[in-house]
Amino acid sequence: MMTADTDTVQTLPAREKILQATLDLIPDWGADRITHRLVSAEADVSPGTITYHFDTIDALLSDAFRLYMADYKAGLDEALGAKPLQSSHDIVQFLMMLIATSPERADLARIEYAMIAYAQRDELLLQEVTAWAELLPARLFGALRRLGDPHSDLSASRLVRYCRGIEFDVLSRGISVDLVEVEGELLSLLDI
Repeated sequence: MMTADTDTVQTLPAREKILQATLDLIPDWGADRITHRLVSAEADVSPGTITYHFDTIDALLSDAFRLYMADYKAGLDEALGAKPLQSSHDIVQFLMMLIATSPERADLARIEYAMIAYAQRDELLLQEVTAWAELLPARLFGALRRLGDPHSDLSASRLVRYCRGIEFDVLSRGISVDLVEVEGELLSLLDI
């Protein structure tokens, strides 16, 4: 999980505490408004500690996004290891757990969209974000193929595009979506 409680943050090494504080700030501030001072206040470290670990704000943001992607991959693998996707219902429930369905549940989506926008300026980070963006479709493809979907690749892409569209609606319009409606629409996108 991306947000740690205060006791946990206090026990982290300074570098990790700074990266976590940066990620905690992005949903409300966006990547472009992050400053050394803002992060130092959130992480409870001096601005000098931040510049010791990160030469520039760009280096800080890039490493924070790398931490997010690594945590996302670990969380995705852990969740699928604990509860494999064995039916279309499992796939839909898993996706509904991941996507932002209301403004109150949109912090991770805000980080992801900020990361995607920020990566447009950094070719190396963009390559990493592109690889990260393939994680969910690849996991869905594998599950759909095991379930006998004749068009697993298309179905996985369709599901992810639909989910990203939901998140875009939630973020851009500040609306909550009807969960029963979303569940039905996701199920209708499957060929199994």
